[in-house]
Amino acid sequence: MPKAIHAPTGLSEHPVGRELYQADEHEWIAAQISALTEGRFNRLDRTHLVEYLSEMTVRDRRELRSRLTVLLHHLLKLRAQPERLTRSWVSTIIEQQREIRLLTESIPSLGRQAENIAALAYPDALRAASRDTGIAAAHFPATSPWTVGEALAFDPPDPVAKGKRRHD
Repeated sequence: MPKAIHAPTGLSEHPVGRELYQADEHEWIAAQISALTEGRFNRLDRTHLVEYLSEMTVRDRRELRSRLTVLLHHLLKLRAQPERLTRSWVSTIIEQQREIRLLTESIPSLGRQAENIAALAYPDALRAASRDTGIAAAHFPATSPWTVGEALAFDPPDPVAKGKRRHD
């Protein structure tokens, strides 16, 4: 069960408004939680609360889109030039997979939007992959060759060490 967050002491009975919202977001959130918990709805800063919650959903979708763009970008590079695979690419793929899983598991409604968000992210991933590989965008698939589930399940191979000599 989440730990209760209590509003700072000394708050008046009046709604906590713009001043606290602009001065200290975390204290403002604590005040909103306290007012809701105590059923003191007259103390809510409704205007900013609606704005804050709306911005949260936009921010979460933006984060998912950004992470999907990076993941698809690296998967496209790997598909086009597997011989150039580096530890950095592998690390990026694994990190983005982990963060996307965490995001979609913690916000199930966002997970249900993931395929649509991935479709929006793909053109940016394609453009980045084309630039990084030097391969014309027209040579890549026009739409993502992976579903979100497939992209998250992909297990990248270990890169071949370059310049290593075998010791016999």
